[in-house]
Amino acid sequence: MHEPFSEQELILFASTGIILVLIILVVAAVLIQHKRKFRHRQRLAEVKNQYEKTILETELKIKNDTLKAVSRNLHDNIGSNISTAMLLLYTDEQMAAAERETNRREALHMLDGIVDDLKHLARSLSPAYLSDIGLTEAIRQRIQQLEKTKKYQLNCHLQEAPSPLDPEKQLILYYIFQEAINNINTHAMANSIEVTLRYEKDELLLLVKDNGIGITTADAAHPARGSGLTSMSRQAAMIQASLQIDSHQQEGTSIRLRLPHPYIYDTGIHALQTN
Repeated sequence: MHEPFSEQELILFASTGIILVLIILVVAAVLIQHKRKFRHRQRLAEVKNQYEKTILETELKIKNDTLKAVSRNLHDNIGSNISTAMLLLYTDEQMAAAERETNRREALHMLDGIVDDLKHLARSLSPAYLSDIGLTEAIRQRIQQLEKTKKYQLNCHLQEAPSPLDPEKQLILYYIFQEAINNINTHAMANSIEVTLRYEKDELLLLVKDNGIGITTADAAHPARGSGLTSMSRQAAMIQASLQIDSHQQEGTSIRLRLPHPYIYDTGIHALQTN
């Protein structure tokens, strides 16, 4: 028969058991924490990949829209101005010398404008276009293109940025502005557009408003227009901006975006990584 365990042996066994349990608990806690960190890193990697993918898609969309704008400008504005300049340069023997000189000067003035337009179009096709000129100037130049169509009464209030904007946020802001203008051109049937860009200490406000027919339920469900509105909302959320779309039938649509911390010292993905 085995002798009963002594008190010291029981204490030893109990202590050993407690130590083993504690070791198991510590190892389990370490594994759980490691797993949580791994999942967190995985989530950050997925968010970063999605962020970078969205930035790339936005760049491609802006380039595509820019090419369309260039094509329209070449056809509607520059092409017609070249035709007019050619007519002005046409000489008729019955035309008085003073009239010929006036036409010549007017044609040269138009050609100077065409050269400036072509230079601007060439710059707008540069990959670094938005980074080089900044959001305010990019919006101003787009407004100037709209003015040349003579389709809209334009009322614009554009402030200059007090500090450099975060490049990725700037890209998305311009995308949202351009998408809003495209919606007006394609769907709104408006004749008036108001654009406001205001910078504050820690916030940026962008407002695009028209006096068109508004957005109906059918418009929101339309594949083209509905997807455009959804895309604007998704892009705004990605940079932690609030986007408000107010629309009433026959009273127009206003798109108001507020972006906190728009400047280069703070980016959405960096803020996420520090959480």
